[in-house]
Amino acid sequence: MGTPAVLIRKSTGEIIKHADYPRLDMQPVSGLDPDLEWLIKTTPYVQPDYDSRIYILNQIESVTTEPHQEWPWLNQYQITFQTVKRISEEIIQAIENAENEANSNVLPYTKQLKILSLGVATLFRRVEGMTLTAKETKIKNKCLAIGTNVWKNHDTATAKVAEVTAGSEPQIDAGWEKTEPA
Repeated sequence: MGTPAVLIRKSTGEIIKHADYPRLDMQPVSGLDPDLEWLIKTTPYVQPDYDSRIYILNQIESVTTEPHQEWPWLNQYQITFQTVKRISEEIIQAIENAENEANSNVLPYTKQLKILSLGVATLFRRVEGMTLTAKETKIKNKCLAIGTNVWKNHDTATAKVAEVTAGSEPQIDAGWEKTEPA
Protein backbone atom coordinates (compact mmCIF):
# COMPACT_ATOMS: atom_id res chain seq x y z
CA MET A 1 0.00 0.00 0.00
CA GLY A 2 1.35 3.38 -0.97
CA THR A 3 1.16 6.80 0.59
CA PRO A 4 -2.13 8.70 0.12
CA ALA A 5 -1.67 11.71 -2.16
CA VAL A 6 -3.50 14.16 -4.38
CA LEU A 7 -2.57 15.22 -7.91
CA ILE A 8 -3.42 18.87 -8.59
CA ARG A 9 -3.15 21.31 -11.48
CA LYS A 10 -1.09 24.17 -10.02
CA SER A 11 -2.38 26.88 -12.37
CA THR A 12 -6.04 26.34 -11.45
CA GLY A 13 -5.86 24.51 -8.10
CA GLU A 14 -8.01 21.78 -9.66
CA ILE A 15 -7.77 18.37 -8.04
CA ILE A 16 -7.09 15.84 -10.76
CA LYS A 17 -7.29 12.73 -8.59
CA HIS A 18 -6.88 11.20 -5.15
CA ALA A 19 -4.56 8.20 -5.28
CA ASP A 20 -1.44 6.72 -3.73
CA TYR A 21 1.78 8.55 -4.55
CA PRO A 22 3.04 6.88 -7.76
CA ARG A 23 6.49 6.02 -6.41
CA LEU A 24 7.06 3.79 -3.39
CA ASP A 25 10.47 5.43 -2.76
CA MET A 26 8.70 8.84 -2.57
CA GLN A 27 11.14 10.45 -4.99
CA PRO A 28 9.92 13.11 -7.48
CA VAL A 29 7.95 11.79 -10.45
CA SER A 30 10.04 12.24 -13.59
CA GLY A 31 8.36 13.50 -16.75
CA LEU A 32 5.43 15.02 -14.85
CA ASP A 33 3.82 18.02 -16.55
CA PRO A 34 5.25 21.16 -14.80
CA ASP A 35 1.69 22.37 -14.16
CA LEU A 36 0.90 19.19 -12.19
CA GLU A 37 2.00 18.48 -8.63
CA TRP A 38 1.62 15.56 -6.27
CA LEU A 39 0.77 16.56 -2.68
CA ILE A 40 1.01 14.18 0.25
CA LYS A 41 -2.17 13.89 2.34
CA THR A 42 -1.55 14.80 5.95
CA THR A 43 -3.77 15.23 8.97
CA PRO A 44 -1.78 17.44 11.35
CA TYR A 45 -4.32 17.15 14.17
CA VAL A 46 -6.44 14.25 15.31
CA GLN A 47 -10.16 14.43 14.74
CA PRO A 48 -11.65 16.07 17.84
CA ASP A 49 -14.00 14.30 20.22
CA TYR A 50 -17.41 15.90 19.98
CA ASP A 51 -21.07 15.21 20.63
CA SER A 52 -22.65 14.88 17.19
CA ARG A 53 -26.00 15.90 18.65
CA ILE A 54 -24.57 19.33 19.55
CA TYR A 55 -21.90 19.80 16.87
CA ILE A 56 -21.39 19.08 13.20
CA LEU A 57 -17.87 18.03 12.22
CA ASN A 58 -16.58 19.63 9.04
CA GLN A 59 -13.53 18.19 7.33
CA ILE A 60 -11.48 20.90 5.65
CA GLU A 61 -9.12 19.86 2.87
CA SER A 62 -6.50 22.38 1.80
CA VAL A 63 -3.84 22.55 -0.89
CA THR A 64 -0.71 23.99 0.78
CA THR A 65 2.83 24.93 -0.16
CA GLU A 66 4.01 23.63 3.18
CA PRO A 67 6.73 20.99 2.74
CA HIS A 68 6.05 17.53 4.14
CA GLN A 69 8.14 16.76 7.24
CA GLU A 70 9.46 13.42 6.02
CA TRP A 71 9.72 14.27 2.31
CA PRO A 72 10.46 18.03 2.15
CA TRP A 73 10.55 18.04 -1.68
CA LEU A 74 6.79 17.28 -1.60
CA ASN A 75 4.13 19.69 -0.36
CA GLN A 76 1.14 18.78 1.76
CA TYR A 77 -2.56 18.41 1.14
CA GLN A 78 -3.81 19.01 4.67
CA ILE A 79 -6.96 17.61 6.17
CA THR A 80 -8.14 19.45 9.28
CA PHE A 81 -11.36 19.47 11.26
CA GLN A 82 -13.72 22.11 12.54
CA THR A 83 -16.75 21.71 14.77
CA VAL A 84 -19.77 23.91 14.20
CA LYS A 85 -22.53 24.15 16.79
CA ARG A 86 -25.92 22.93 15.63
CA ILE A 87 -28.94 25.20 15.76
CA SER A 88 -30.91 25.14 19.01
CA GLU A 89 -33.87 23.30 17.46
CA GLU A 90 -31.65 20.35 16.49
CA ILE A 91 -30.10 20.16 19.96
CA ILE A 92 -33.55 20.34 21.58
CA GLN A 93 -34.70 17.49 19.30
CA ALA A 94 -31.73 15.43 20.52
CA ILE A 95 -32.76 16.15 24.13
CA GLU A 96 -36.32 15.06 23.38
CA ASN A 97 -35.00 11.86 21.80
CA ALA A 98 -32.87 11.18 24.89
CA GLU A 99 -35.90 11.74 27.12
CA ASN A 100 -37.97 9.33 25.01
CA GLU A 101 -35.22 6.73 25.19
CA ALA A 102 -34.96 7.09 28.98
CA ASN A 103 -38.74 6.80 29.33
CA SER A 104 -38.78 3.69 27.16
CA ASN A 105 -36.40 2.12 29.69
CA VAL A 106 -38.63 3.19 32.58
CA LEU A 107 -41.68 1.69 30.85
CA PRO A 108 -40.58 -0.65 28.05
CA TYR A 109 -42.77 -0.59 24.96
CA THR A 110 -43.53 -4.32 25.20
CA LYS A 111 -45.03 -3.82 28.69
CA GLN A 112 -46.86 -0.52 28.17
CA LEU A 113 -50.26 -1.86 27.19
CA LYS A 114 -50.37 -4.36 30.02
CA ILE A 115 -49.16 -2.03 32.78
CA LEU A 116 -51.29 0.91 31.65
CA SER A 117 -54.42 -1.25 31.25
CA LEU A 118 -53.96 -2.79 34.69
CA GLY A 119 -53.20 0.62 36.17
CA VAL A 120 -56.38 2.17 34.71
CA ALA A 121 -58.47 -0.80 35.89
CA THR A 122 -56.99 -0.44 39.37
CA LEU A 123 -57.68 3.30 39.32
CA PHE A 124 -61.35 2.72 38.42
CA ARG A 125 -61.73 0.17 41.19
CA ARG A 126 -60.22 2.63 43.67
CA VAL A 127 -62.36 5.55 42.43
CA GLU A 128 -65.48 3.40 42.83
CA GLY A 129 -64.51 2.80 46.46
CA MET A 130 -63.50 -0.82 46.09
CA THR A 131 -60.75 -2.23 48.26
CA LEU A 132 -57.65 -3.01 46.21
CA THR A 133 -56.24 -6.51 46.23
CA ALA A 134 -52.54 -7.12 46.88
CA LYS A 135 -51.96 -7.44 43.10
CA GLU A 136 -53.78 -4.18 42.44
CA THR A 137 -51.83 -2.39 45.15
CA LYS A 138 -48.63 -3.63 43.55
CA ILE A 139 -49.78 -2.33 40.14
CA LYS A 140 -50.78 1.01 41.71
CA ASN A 141 -47.33 1.36 43.32
CA LYS A 142 -45.60 0.41 40.09
CA CYS A 143 -47.62 2.98 38.11
CA LEU A 144 -46.79 5.64 40.71
CA ALA A 145 -43.07 4.78 40.53
CA ILE A 146 -43.15 4.87 36.72
CA GLY A 147 -44.95 8.21 36.82
CA THR A 148 -42.37 9.59 39.25
CA ASN A 149 -39.51 8.58 36.96
CA VAL A 150 -41.25 9.99 33.87
CA TRP A 151 -41.78 13.29 35.73
CA LYS A 152 -38.11 13.34 36.72
CA ASN A 153 -37.17 12.82 33.08
CA HIS A 154 -39.54 15.62 32.06
CA ASP A 155 -37.86 17.93 34.58
CA THR A 156 -34.41 16.88 33.35
CA ALA A 157 -35.42 17.58 29.73
CA THR A 158 -36.88 20.96 30.69
CA ALA A 159 -33.64 21.92 32.46
CA LYS A 160 -31.52 20.82 29.47
CA VAL A 161 -33.70 22.80 27.04
CA ALA A 162 -33.29 25.85 29.32
CA GLU A 163 -29.50 25.37 29.12
CA VAL A 164 -29.69 25.35 25.31
CA THR A 165 -31.89 28.45 25.33
CA ALA A 166 -29.34 30.18 27.59
CA GLY A 167 -26.55 29.31 25.12
CA SER A 168 -25.00 26.48 27.14
CA GLU A 169 -24.19 22.98 25.99
CA PRO A 170 -25.94 20.39 28.15
CA GLN A 171 -24.64 16.91 28.86
CA ILE A 172 -27.43 15.22 26.94
CA ASP A 173 -26.85 11.72 28.36
CA ALA A 174 -26.58 12.74 32.03
CA GLY A 175 -29.28 12.75 34.70
CA TRP A 176 -32.00 10.56 33.20
CA GLU A 177 -34.01 7.97 35.12
CA LYS A 178 -33.57 4.81 33.06
CA THR A 179 -34.60 1.99 35.36
CA GLU A 180 -37.90 0.19 35.20
CA PRO A 181 -39.42 0.14 38.70
CA ALA A 182 -39.87 -3.29 40.27
